[in-house]
Amino acid sequence: MTEQKTSLTNGPFTQYAPFAGAILIISGFLLLLDQKLNTGWLSFSIPVFIGLVMLGFGIFRKNIWWIIAALILTAVGLTLFFLFSSFLVVDINQKFGFALLINFVLWICIFALISLRAKKNGWWTLFISFTCAAISYIFLFNRTHFLDYVFYISIAIGLVFLIWGYKSAKIGLIIPGVLLPTIGAGVYYGWSNPQMPGGLQKTGIMLVWFALGWGLITVFSRIIDRKFIWWPLIPGGILLTVGSGLYIGGDPENALGFISNTGSVGLILIGAYLIFLKYGIKH
Repeated sequence: MTEQKTSLTNGPFTQYAPFAGAILIISGFLLLLDQKLNTGWLSFSIPVFIGLVMLGFGIFRKNIWWIIAALILTAVGLTLFFLFSSFLVVDINQKFGFALLINFVLWICIFALISLRAKKNGWWTLFISFTCAAISYIFLFNRTHFLDYVFYISIAIGLVFLIWGYKSAKIGLIIPGVLLPTIGAGVYYGWSNPQMPGGLQKTGIMLVWFALGWGLITVFSRIIDRKFIWWPLIPGGILLTVGSGLYIGGDPENALGFISNTGSVGLILIGAYLIFLKYGIKH
């Protein structure tokens, strides 16, 4: 009899019963309160409160995965709350922007928890976090053109690859870290200006930005491996030559200014490489 009582007390269902009970009580209380007050937003806050209960339960049991699950549920709940509630008197773009901004912070917290408590680097959480930040900026400032998504999301993902590549000292991660932002910038600056009618000019600008990304691989190789990696200069040089030719051919009058700007960027890259040649960062 005593053994049966002990098994019931220490069983999985009994251990998690207080958590389930707290969720049911909070959900029922909020639903009743919403019916009385007719707020239109209390019902949408239920997932947020459930996430907070999970967070307290995870902290009490010192379970990192419960805490992470609680933060994810809270992020989802806040997104639904901002989108469908009438609590904030702003347009739908602003609501979505605020929701994604909160998601950015919460996913950063999840990354920190995984790194500190689980002794792992959950880089996948930073991809979600930085993408949320990029889309949040787009919606908060009403920059909802398709090319805005390409530009800001490519920068966000590229930054994660750069941070990851620097921390792990892997040039293979640095390559997408510099190529993605420059590809996004090339597409954006090449094709977002409606006042530039020439397709040759737009393609030329895009290819020159692509070439910049390949040149940056050589510069960052000095930071990561303290070695001279020359092969990215081959595709970079080809793209620079073709892009410059297309731009100058499409608009010969602006050739001098284009060559001057391109040369200035080249000088900056060479100067940066020479600095790291002497003072490269050691891991």
